[in-house]
This record gives sequence, structure tokens and C-alpha cells, in this order.
Amino acid sequence: MPLRSSVLAAYLSAIIVCGTGWLAYRSVAQAALGTAVSRHNLTLMEEVRAVGNRMSEANLAERDLSATGDSHYAATYTVAAEGALRSLSALRDDASSYSDIASRMDSLGYFVRLRIAELDGRVNTPPSQRTKPGTQEVVSERANQSQLKIDQLLTAISAAIQRSGAGTDAAARAQENVLNLVIVAAAALAILLVMVVTLMHARSVVAQRRTATEMANQALQLQFQANELTAANRDLENATREMHRQGVEAERSETRLAGILGSATDAVVSFGDEESIVYLNAAARRLFGMEEAVIPGAHILSVVSGRSVAVFEEHMLAARQSAHNGATIPEVWDTLIVRPDGDEVPVEISMAYARTGKEGLFTAVLRDVTRQRQFEEEFRQAQKMEAVGRLAGGIAHDFNNLLTVIGASSDFLLHDLRGQPTSLLADVKEIKAATNRAATLTRQLLAFSRRQLVKPQLLDLNAVVREMETMLRRLIGEDTTLTTEYTDDIGIINLDRGQLEQVVLNLVVNARDAMPGGGTIRLCTGIEPRESHDTAASATESVTLTVADAGVGLDEQTRARIFEPFFTTKEQGKGTGLGLSTVYGIVKASGGEIIVESKLGVGTEFRLKFPRHEEPSAIPPIESIEPDSARGYETVLVVEDEEPLRRLTRRILESRGYFVLDAPDGAEAIALLASTESRVHLVLTDVVMPGMSGRELAERLLPVYPWLRVLFMSGYTEDMMLQHRVSELGITLLEKPFTGDQLAMAVRSTLDRVAEAPVTA
Repeated sequence: MPLRSSVLAAYLSAIIVCGTGWLAYRSVAQAALGTAVSRHNLTLMEEVRAVGNRMSEANLAERDLSATGDSHYAATYTVAAEGALRSLSALRDDASSYSDIASRMDSLGYFVRLRIAELDGRVNTPPSQRTKPGTQEVVSERANQSQLKIDQLLTAISAAIQRSGAGTDAAARAQENVLNLVIVAAAALAILLVMVVTLMHARSVVAQRRTATEMANQALQLQFQANELTAANRDLENATREMHRQGVEAERSETRLAGILGSATDAVVSFGDEESIVYLNAAARRLFGMEEAVIPGAHILSVVSGRSVAVFEEHMLAARQSAHNGATIPEVWDTLIVRPDGDEVPVEISMAYARTGKEGLFTAVLRDVTRQRQFEEEFRQAQKMEAVGRLAGGIAHDFNNLLTVIGASSDFLLHDLRGQPTSLLADVKEIKAATNRAATLTRQLLAFSRRQLVKPQLLDLNAVVREMETMLRRLIGEDTTLTTEYTDDIGIINLDRGQLEQVVLNLVVNARDAMPGGGTIRLCTGIEPRESHDTAASATESVTLTVADAGVGLDEQTRARIFEPFFTTKEQGKGTGLGLSTVYGIVKASGGEIIVESKLGVGTEFRLKFPRHEEPSAIPPIESIEPDSARGYETVLVVEDEEPLRRLTRRILESRGYFVLDAPDGAEAIALLASTESRVHLVLTDVVMPGMSGRELAERLLPVYPWLRVLFMSGYTEDMMLQHRVSELGITLLEKPFTGDQLAMAVRSTLDRVAEAPVTA
């Protein structure tokens, strides 16, 4: 029975519907399969990117660890490496159904593990065992090849996954087209069903496209974030390097500052507004005498003398005000620092104030001026002594001229008054004795002022003191005992013998006077090394002479003035105040030193130090001339600006047989020599004269008259170097005041000596 068309149609419709349904089912299944494949492909792509990202993080962590040595990057590396292996395992499992990427997966696994092994070796290697720069470049090149291979494999796998997804999409679109054609030809119901299926498929496609777009956007965003992270890491590395550089520089600056402050000889102290010490250098600890444990925290005023606290606070206030006004000049003043033992130290302070925010800081530099004050006092004393010395020397020049006239005139009177009444002779002798005493006083003045014409000679200190023992014992009296101690082999000194005897005599007499009730005077010699500040740098040792008594002693004020001229502690009329001044002048002129130690009620000790000289192999003896044989017939030119002394000198020489010419100054002497027809054998000239000095006169005469002999006479020299210059010219000096016999012997000695050994200028 033929089927009804409607049934057929129904059957057909049913078949079509069933076919359409089956096709629709197949289409839906295919679409679902495509969706599942797309999702699976997306999962694979994410896992591929995860492997790449973890490997990048591992590489960055290893590089940061190598650059900084920070252990934090080691932990970051471990997390990244483990994540890479997990992502690789997940990718291998999910991609097992793709036969075309199976071989690449094996290669990827190999190179990922190889790269991680390389990174592990470098991460776990201690910094001290890292490879050298050249070896690092080889390892880095090998590592880059591994990483490049990984990147290539990841790119190939991603491409294969994308091709698989593209094939699935193409099949789905073909099935969809067949279904659409069947639905269009079949029936409205099929069309409706196809439309539904198409609509659903369209939605799925849209969703897939949206998902793909979102994934692409996410990938771009991840790439942007990765770029930002790389830039941030680079900035962090630069900042880390800069911080390290600044830290090293700060450490160096601190070390330099500590070295400068630690080596400074001046004390440096810092204290805050609350006046507590926050810093002080080693010099300040030595100055304050404070233990290091006491600082910081000690109050600054605790080291300031109570008498100086108010002034210190005034300068602190002034420093604050100066800083507030923008001034940069520090406060400078003198004050006293008190140590824990109670000693006060004079210091010069330079203090400034600086403010940082709400806090202020005082910084003070303190300089111990104890030695400076001593030097200033010694300088003032030296100036005073020099001034008095110049005055004494100037007076002695004229005074010696007068004494020479008085003494020589007394000699003439004594000669002329022979056989006269005894009373008249006694008066003249008293004048002569007073002249000698005045001459002694003048020599003391000149010895103090170091302007005396002396004749230094090599002396054995032990021998000189031994020869004086008998005289000294008679001098000190029976109630005073003199004990002597001599050190053997002390060497010799270069000193005028008369001055040395005068020094010993003055010190012994002072020691006797310091013990009015009697006692013991200790006189001893010795030798000791010379200190670096001693005057005679050529001598390495000093010969010492010590005179000690057990008398009343000296207080501090008296000890500071004992060498001042005319200062005496003796009663009126019992002392001139020139004894110790003379000793001082003689010792200093010889390059020596005087050390005084004294205690009230205990006694005083004077220790004299003279430069020790090497003993010469032979000292030529000095031939003496008897006064009676000191006569002559030669022509002598006397040059002296003092008329009485010139007239007297001429009289003395004429009485000894000489032919004498005289001139008041150097210019007239030169003119007289040029005009006289007589041959002048000797020029006797004063050293200190107005206009032209005796030395200048000699230097002008000797080149013109080479046979001429010169004899100087002077009571003092303005220039101590004159004595050396005179020695260079081979000229003898006659010291004023002199007697007629001394003048005659000096003239005869000069004429006889130079006749054998002529001297040329």
C-alpha cells in the first residue's frame, strides 16, 4: 500500500527531521568537539607560555643572584625552576594526543632540564668559587644556546597547536554548510532547527572569538607587564649599585674623618644643646684626662675650671647668636681646663655652632698653650735681659775707656811718686784698687750681656775646680763644709778660664750665703747626653757642673727672677745682684744651659751643662813676654776717638821706645798714613768708633799696606761675630781696661808674631 504523501512527507519529514536532527546532532557534537579542542588548545598554549615564563623567571633570578649575591633571589629561582618542571609535565600530559608535537615535547623536556641543570650549577656555586670572567662568557654562551633552543621548541609547539585548532574549525564550518543546505531544502521545521543550530553555533563561534581576543589581549598585557618588570628590575639593579657605591664612599669618608681627627694634635669636642659631650678625639681624652668609658654623656662644664665657667657660657651664647645671624666666624678665647686630678691646663678654644632641624651642635677645638705661655714668658725674659745687656754693654764701652785712663794714670803716678810720703802712695794705690774693682764689675756686666771680649780655651773642668778647692774652702769659712765629687774622663770644654773660675766662685759664694748657720756645699762634675734642643748641635754630650747647698731654698717667684740683673735677696750693701746674671751670661755665651732646682727649707741645686769637645792631639803652648822686655823702636799709629785715652796710650808707647802717631778716627788715620814719610809698622785701633769701625779700617788698610800689622783694643763688641772675623784676619784683641804693661806686651807680641808669619788681608 503506497504510503500517503503526507505520511511519506511525514516519513520524509521525519526522515528529514531525523536526518536533520542527526545532522544537527552531528553538527552540535562536532561544534562541541571543536569547542573542546579549542579549549584544549588554549590550555596547551597557556601551559606552553607557563613553561616559557617560568624559565624566564629562573634566568632572571639566577642573574640577579650572580649580580648581588642576595639569597632572596636564590629562593625566587627555586620557585621558578620547580614551576617550569611542573608546567612541562602538565604540557606533556595534555599534548599526548597530538602525534605531530610528541617528538618536540621530548626535545623540549631535554633542553628544559639541561637549562635548569646549568642554572642549578651556577646558583649553588659559592661566590668565591665562581668562574673567571672569560669562563663566564663561555658558560653564558652555552646557556644562551640552551635557552634559544627552548624558545625555538616552544614556538614550534605553539605553531603546531594553532594549526590543529585551525583544522578543527575548518571541519566544523564544512559540516555547518552541509547542514544549512539540507535544512533549506527540507522543511520549515528543519530550517527552524537549522536556524536554532546555526544560532547556537554562531554564539559558540562568537564566544570562541571573544575568548581568543581576550586571550590575545591577556597575552599582550602579560608581555607589557613582563617589559615593565624587566625595566623595574633594571632600575632596581642601578639603584642597588648606586646605594652600594654611596655606602662605600660614606665608609671611606668616615674612615678619613676618623683618621684626621684621631691624628690631630689639637683636641676636638662636640656637645649638644643639653651640653653633654657626644664626641671627642684621642687628643681631647688626653687633654681632659678622662676615661673612654665616661664618654659620651659627660657634661662639658665638668672639664672647665670653675673660674672660667661664666666666660665659657657667654661664648656659647655668642656662638648661638652668630649661627643665628648667619656668621661663620668661630668664637675664640683662652680658658682653663681642669683635669680629674685637679690640675688646670691653659687652652685656646675655637668654637662654632651649627643647627640641623630642631637640634644644635657645638664643635670646639682646644689647643694646649702651656708650652706657648712658657715660650712667651721666656721670650719676654730674654727681651728684658737683652735690653739690660745692651744698656750694660753701652755703658761698659765708655766706662772701660775711663777706667783705662784712670788705671794707667795711677800707674804713672805710682812710678813718679816712688820715694814720696807713704800716705800719698797709699791714696794712689787705693785709686788703683778701686779701678781694679770697677773693672771687675764691668767684666761682670759684660759677661751678663755676653759682650765681653773673651779668650776661650780648651779646659779640663776637673782640673780647674781642683785648683780652686783650697781657695774656695778658705772663702766659705770654717762653719761650712765643701765636698767634691769628680767623674773621670768627662772630656774638655771650650771656655775662658777666668770666666769659668768666676762662675764657680759666684755659685759657691751664693751657696754659702744661703746657709747663714753653716752647712755642706756639694760640688761635683759629670757627663750626660745632650738633648736635641741644646744649642751646640755638634756636641753629643754635655759636661756638667753641679753646685748644691742645704740652705733656705727659693720660692717660685724668686726662682723665676734670680737671673735678672740687679735682683738680689741679700741685705742692702751685701750684694750687687750681678752674680747669677754673670753666671747666666757666661754659660749661655758658651752654648751651655743652666737648670735650677730648689725647695724651701731643703736647699738649692744649680746644674750647669757645657758642650763636650773632642780633645785635640796637641795644643801649642803660648809664649809669654816679660813686661820689662816689651819695648821697641817701630812706628805705631794709634786710632782712638777718646782724646784722654788716645793721649795716654801714646804716652805709654813712647815711654817704651816706640815712635807714635795718632788719629781720632779712621778717615784721618788713612789720610795720615798716605801723607807720612815714615813707615808705619803697627796700627793700634779701637773697635767701636763713630763713622768707621776698627774692622773696616783694617780691611781698607791691609790691601794697600801689606806689611802693616793691626792690633785691636776694645772693651766690648757690638757684634759677637766680630771676634770670628778678626780671627780670620789674624788680628789680636786687647781688652779694656788695660795697664801700661799689658799694652806694651800686646804691641810687642803682635809685632814679633806677625814678623815671623806675615798676615795678608
